[in-house]
This record gives sequence, C-alpha cells and structure tokens, in this order.
Amino acid sequence: MVNKASLEKLFGRILKDIVPTKREIEDLDEYSNELMGRLKRVMPKDVEIILAGSVARGTQIRGKSDIDIFLLFPKYLEERKMEADAIRLAKKVVSKSSGESYEINYAEHPYLKLKNAERGIYADIVPAFKIRDSSERGSSVDRTQLHNIFVLENLNGKQKDEVRVLKYLLQRHNIYGAESSRHGFSGYLCELLMAHYKSLPALLEGISSSKLPLFIDIKANTELSGASVPKDEEKRFNSPLIVIDPTDSSRNVAASVSQESISRLIMVSRGLLSNPSESMFYGFKYSDDKKESQLSKFVNANGIQLDVLCFKLSAISEDTLWPQLEKLKNRIEHEADANGLNIMLSFSRIESGSGVIAMLHNAQRIGIRKIIGPDVTIRVAANEFLRKHGGQMKMGVEGTRLFALEQPKYSDVNSMLSKILRDRKFLFTKDIKKSQCRLYSKEIPAQYALVVYHGIAERLNI
Repeated sequence: MVNKASLEKLFGRILKDIVPTKREIEDLDEYSNELMGRLKRVMPKDVEIILAGSVARGTQIRGKSDIDIFLLFPKYLEERKMEADAIRLAKKVVSKSSGESYEINYAEHPYLKLKNAERGIYADIVPAFKIRDSSERGSSVDRTQLHNIFVLENLNGKQKDEVRVLKYLLQRHNIYGAESSRHGFSGYLCELLMAHYKSLPALLEGISSSKLPLFIDIKANTELSGASVPKDEEKRFNSPLIVIDPTDSSRNVAASVSQESISRLIMVSRGLLSNPSESMFYGFKYSDDKKESQLSKFVNANGIQLDVLCFKLSAISEDTLWPQLEKLKNRIEHEADANGLNIMLSFSRIESGSGVIAMLHNAQRIGIRKIIGPDVTIRVAANEFLRKHGGQMKMGVEGTRLFALEQPKYSDVNSMLSKILRDRKFLFTKDIKKSQCRLYSKEIPAQYALVVYHGIAERLNI
C-alpha cells in the first residue's frame, strides 16, 4: 500500500530546497524582458520573440534557470538565410561592456549562447520558424513553441512544482538530460509524464509496475506496456519508453531514454514507494574529499583491478567528444572480449575537459587460452582452423568440435591497453588522439581520479 501522505510530505520538504527564490525569479524576469526588448529593436517586425523552456513554463529548478528565447521567423524564408540573419542580428544585442559574451553552438539550427558573467545567467537565443501545428514543422526546434502551449494549458501550479521535484530526483540518480552522454529524461518528457499521470506519487506508482516497452499517448489517454503494446508501434519507435508527443504524433519524446535509464527509474520508484525517505530520494551520497584514497579503498575492498585511460581533451564541445570516447571504449571492450579478457564494469566519462575510459576487472593473468573451433565435418572451416591454430601438442577434439590451446595475445587488461597505445594500427578517433592519452593503474592523478570516482558512484548507485 502506497503511503501517499508520507510521499507528499517528503516532496514538500524537497521542494523548499529547489524552488527558485523570489529574487531569482525577479532577476530572470527582468533580464529576459530586457534581452527580448533588445532583440525586438534589431529584428524585423515580422519576427515574433518568445520566452520558452522551463523558465517560461514555471518548471525550472533553483540555480538551474537558464533562459531560452526563440526568434520565430516567417515560414516563407529560406532556412539557411534565416539562420544567418538570426545569428548576425542576435550578436548585435550582446553588451560586452555589461559583462556579456557569447558563443555559437549547433543543434538543428545554429544558436547563440549568451553569458552574463555579472548576473551568472546564460541565455540561449534560438532561431526557428513560426508554425501553427506540427504539419508545418521544418525542424524539431520549431516544435518548442507548441510544447510551451501544451504544458501551460495542461499543468497546474501544483503539478509544475512536482515536475521540479521529478527533475531533481532524476538528477540525483543521474538519469536527467537527453544528451548522448546521459540517455536520460528531458525536461519536456518530465512535463508530459506529469500531464499523463497527474501527480508525482501516481507517476512513481505507474512506472514502478510497468513492463517494457511502456507506451503512453496522452492525447488518446492510452497507456500500454509489455506484450500489450501493438507490434507495429513497438517496431516503429524501437524504444523501451514511448511517449507520443501531443503536438506531433510521429515523434517519440522519450527516444533518447536508454533501457538502463528507464530501469533505474523503475527501481528508484519502487524504493521511494516502499520507503518515502530523503535517503532513498537522494540515493548514495559520496564525497569528493580525498577522492584518490576513496577510489583506492573501493578497489582494494572489492579485490579488483582498475585500469584507466586518461585524456586531456581538446576545447571541443562534449556533445562532439563524448560519442567518440564511447565508440573508442566499445572498440576496446570488443578487443578484450575477442581475447578472452573479462571486464566486469567499464564506462567513459568527461568532466571539465578531462576524459576517462575506466575498466574494472579481476586481478588475474591469463596463462593459456582454450579456443573452440568448428565441427570436424565442416571441411573448409576445420582446415582453416587447423592452419591458423595447429601445431604439436596444441589441438584436440571434443565430441565433433576442434579446440586449440595457445598463448594469449594479452596476458591481462593492463597489457592489452599498453599494447593498444603502442599499436599504430589501432586508431583512436578524429578528435581524441593517442598523444592526449595516458594509462594509469595506480596513483591516478587527482583530476582524473575524481572523474573515475564519480563514474563508479553513478554506475553502482541503486
């Protein structure tokens, strides 16, 4: 039986710590209005300027209140010209004398990220096309104006506060954010889940008892899970969580959510429902103090070996670097698996320009490998296996299958990583070079030890 009163009492305590202060809201309102006024003076009269995102919807968390301003251009304009004009004009409103600076980032459209150092506020100024419904959409950015309308029309004040608590819960358990390095829940997805379930206790209860895939269509008031999800929908979206965008029926808002992220939310939901406590809400608490000794203590207590490739990364956005680091990790894992090396846990991670690929494994060396070959009746394959692995006292038969005993290519994970760094044929990636990399097994430098420590704490936090 869910103790709804205990849950709501807990959420009320959490909300006091995360709802923006009156001063913060006033500062954001003042600055966003000022920026929009500046933009209105330089933009053509047919460009509509709107506030979007969590600040506009009232679902932002204290201290996380960046501003999203959308410049809505007429649909008849050519896309590349619209983008160029938007960025050129947006640059004109940046006041360097007031401590403002900017950089140009890229999503489906380029956009200007403005930083006000004095106020500690960031503002994304995003060009898009003005549309009335999703049939006119040119890019996913154009849908944001429709998202604003839906959320404002479908969430009341209490539900918006519960969205804040949900976002914070997901942050604490490292599954908030749709970026490729997280594969978690976006802010808009949190708002849609609240619109569907109506309250946070009901949301946790619904998620906790779901089977995957979970299919939700808010406009159709439909929720299906497991085998009840129509095969054509499961095949069309190919995702463990399917939440149909009420502003665009062709889009799954949860497309970025990985199986691991939804599985973590299921477990967190069950934990909170059975034990509505701050310790369950916040999850495992770790300290950054003495991270090198904390890391060493964890490794020694579990009798495992830790090998870490550490990278000093180029000044390129994490959105560009992280997929490359993850791809490199997967290639190394494949090399280990192909050579009989068992890695228990591995992950890639980037923090503040420092990247790591960490591998935890049993501290043992391989003396000799047994390789299972083909059936002897498959003549061509058997002859090829004999040619590749044969030799005196090296090959035998078990049943009808050949097998061979041979010295391994690598004696352990550390020797594999060392050889990879020396192997000219084992290429890294476009933006991640071997010259940027160092291998550590002991006495990991503090900046990298912190990144590894955070990664292990995240992966083992259930």
